[in-house]
Amino acid sequence: MEYVFYIIAAFLNLSADTEHNQHNLEKDWCDHHQLTWDDFSGHPDEYSNFSAVSATYIEAEHGCSESGEFHYSVKAVFVADQSWSVDKYSTHLLNHEQVHFDLTEYYARKLRKKFDDLKNPCAMPQENIMMMLDTLYDDLEMAHKLYDEVTIHGLHKENQSMWDRFVAESLHDLSRYSCPHERIRY
Repeated sequence: MEYVFYIIAAFLNLSADTEHNQHNLEKDWCDHHQLTWDDFSGHPDEYSNFSAVSATYIEAEHGCSESGEFHYSVKAVFVADQSWSVDKYSTHLLNHEQVHFDLTEYYARKLRKKFDDLKNPCAMPQENIMMMLDTLYDDLEMAHKLYDEVTIHGLHKENQSMWDRFVAESLHDLSRYSCPHERIRY
């Protein structure tokens, strides 16, 4: 019931083969938000004390066109081949892992909102945007650690229920910033 967090914040140029393989290994929250145990295709760590691991990250791309349009894309991604479970029958455990993925989507929505709220982003120094991204990624990582700590990795049922509600309400509160991924601002 550990959480692995990856950060990608760059423009990606992938070949068709790489995209196809990556598509099979990575699940975009907007296209595949409900996890099943079939999504956990990684090999369990025999030295781990945890029953499951979910690997997720936020993929964020941004830039300005020559005409001054600010383009961005933000995705919450689940990495199937780095996620695993030793108990693929527990619905309670699957729910705990699902909330990790949902929490990543919540922070993706927060980032979409931040991008929408930027004043004249094409005139901003790139360092300012990168600091904003770093802060958001740090906050997400702390949220995942707090979630596991408070729920005792999903074992404390009352606290797990509290987090289930909190994350669902948080997603609802930022529903305006859900899919589609790519947006253009002028």
